[in-house]
Amino acid sequence: MNSQEHKEWVKSIQEKLNEAQQFITRKSWEKCCIYRMPRRIRDAQKSKKSYEPQTISIGPYHTGSELVQDMDLYKWVALHQILQRTRQDLNLYLDTIRQVEDQARGCYQQVNHLSSNKFVEMMVLDGCFIAELLRCYQARDTTGGNPVFANKRIVEDIVLDMVMLENQVPLFIIDRLLKLMNGNQHQYDQALDLVLSFFNPIWLTGIRMSINELNELNSSLKQEECLHVLDVFRRSLLHVRPQQQDTINKHRFRWMICDKLVPMCLKRWLNKAPDSISSREQVLYRVTELRKGGVKFRKRNTSCLLDFRFKNGVFEIPPIWIQDSTMTILLNIAAFEHCHMKISDAAIASYVVFMECLIKSPEDVGHLHRRGIILGDDAQAVDLFKSVSKEMLVNVHDGYYADLSKEVNAYYNQRRNRWRASLLQKYFHNPWSIISLVAAIILLFLTAIQSFYAVFSYHRPKSSK
Repeated sequence: MNSQEHKEWVKSIQEKLNEAQQFITRKSWEKCCIYRMPRRIRDAQKSKKSYEPQTISIGPYHTGSELVQDMDLYKWVALHQILQRTRQDLNLYLDTIRQVEDQARGCYQQVNHLSSNKFVEMMVLDGCFIAELLRCYQARDTTGGNPVFANKRIVEDIVLDMVMLENQVPLFIIDRLLKLMNGNQHQYDQALDLVLSFFNPIWLTGIRMSINELNELNSSLKQEECLHVLDVFRRSLLHVRPQQQDTINKHRFRWMICDKLVPMCLKRWLNKAPDSISSREQVLYRVTELRKGGVKFRKRNTSCLLDFRFKNGVFEIPPIWIQDSTMTILLNIAAFEHCHMKISDAAIASYVVFMECLIKSPEDVGHLHRRGIILGDDAQAVDLFKSVSKEMLVNVHDGYYADLSKEVNAYYNQRRNRWRASLLQKYFHNPWSIISLVAAIILLFLTAIQSFYAVFSYHRPKSSK
């Protein structure tokens, strides 16, 4: 290597170091909140449909994709309708978003390929489409001048694309556009209000939040920094009553991406005989095993997906709808929890692993289905939780449900509970068994009386005449 080549080599290294210094100075990793799906999670999925938009692209990651290009026209229709209705100039929207372009760019992992004009245009176009969809939903306007909004099936597909990790725009972009549309620059958190109302947890639990719960959640989230639609939807699933919050905040979930370690470890744990596993090693016994230990399962009527309760052998579990969209929702939220460094308790990922431990066979699913806990297409339940949890590893000692798991397992490991459950299942599982047992007891009682009188009359001295 001659002197000139050496200088160029050192110069290239120095340039990379300068880029690293700029990265550290800007603290880009702290601002980023819209990520690419982690490769290992992506590769573990059978289909791209669970993490790539199928109807509409939102944000830079899938813009220009042939699969979703047909919807671009309807984005322009939405923007046209907004400008026509408000009688505002397009430059007002472009200039407003250009003022926060750097802030918006910082939310993404990869946007260097887009010019300033192209990026601002995309933010305005995608943000206005979402804002108009939310406005039409609140106003019960089924068209909004946009034929797409009148097609219920297409709207459902759009909504599903809106909760994908790679298909987001910053919430503050939507909020600024809504303020322009409504002509009120001093009204805050309009986007949060509309998104919360739009993404009520009825999607997963089948139970809609009450007005009071929605208002409490709204007030609570206004004190926090909500990042985008997926983040708001995740928070709506986590809402808990005030008295539960302190308990839940004690738990911290740790998980990592592993290619082979997770399936191997879980298989090793769960394939051992129950008697050979201590409650420390066991994550949680499956439904069928817990029933043998006297645990009863009951549906918990709550819109909070995480609100499990266990008391006196009764395990109350919130309902969950199993349908085509369920995997997409859980997978993308869990992936977001993995990527975002400011989330210390990956609650949804922990929930998925917890349910995967409970549900190992159609028999487990069938029992929860009969109890009203698994709703919808229960045939998909086993594969769904197994697929989503494949790349997650829960620290059972410090997980979101660590204390609950220990409590349930401790109840199961008490022999008297298993004996009582065995007795009930063997002799009291149906009316005929109960009748047979009662008849046997009566027959035994009568036989005992007959034997007593026979012995008594034999030994009783005869009275003298």
